[in-house]
Amino acid sequence: MRLTKFGHSCLLVEEDRAAVLLDPGIFSEGFEHLEGLTAVLFTHQHADHLDPNRLRALLDRNPGVAVVCDEGSADALGKAGADVRVVHDGDELDAGGVGVRVHGREHAVIHKDLQNVPNVGYLIGGRLFHPGDAFTVLDEPVEVLAVPASAPWLKVAEAIDYLRAVGPRVAFPVHDKVLSTQGKTITFRLLGEVGATGDTRLEVLDDGKPVDL
Repeated sequence: MRLTKFGHSCLLVEEDRAAVLLDPGIFSEGFEHLEGLTAVLFTHQHADHLDPNRLRALLDRNPGVAVVCDEGSADALGKAGADVRVVHDGDELDAGGVGVRVHGREHAVIHKDLQNVPNVGYLIGGRLFHPGDAFTVLDEPVEVLAVPASAPWLKVAEAIDYLRAVGPRVAFPVHDKVLSTQGKTITFRLLGEVGATGDTRLEVLDDGKPVDL
């Protein structure tokens, strides 16, 4: 499996013939000229995970690509010209030769006075789990975890506890564009030293540089 991070929570996952792009949002860049995609997956509707203004060009470069999303993202994606498949917790699909299982229902709570939105996570190839903006713990082992590092809905203790609860072999931080350079240093150190217990290893991905796992 080859992973490339394009900033924030945007990931390209390549395995065998499949090339799956997750959460291309407004804080991400470098994904715009990708070709050969088999699927584009969206965890939820927030702009840092879904940028409809750049979606049309991406779809034109990848004719026939499957576009998959939670129910809250369907309207924005439809207006951008995408023919979407809406998925829910427990669904399974094929993304061009790699299996994808859907887990989770809701976004983590930002504040009790704000309306919450749907959020789904994706387990790709039975190995990598991208939870979106949630702390979904699966009832099966996760080998590779995209762990949210910082957000208005998150404190570092929660990210540490989530990493410990999932206990992957490899974890890498996502959702980090809201952090300064100094903030990343502190947060990643805490995730690595306190969150990555047992056999878990924290690996920081450089944007745009592929890593093979």
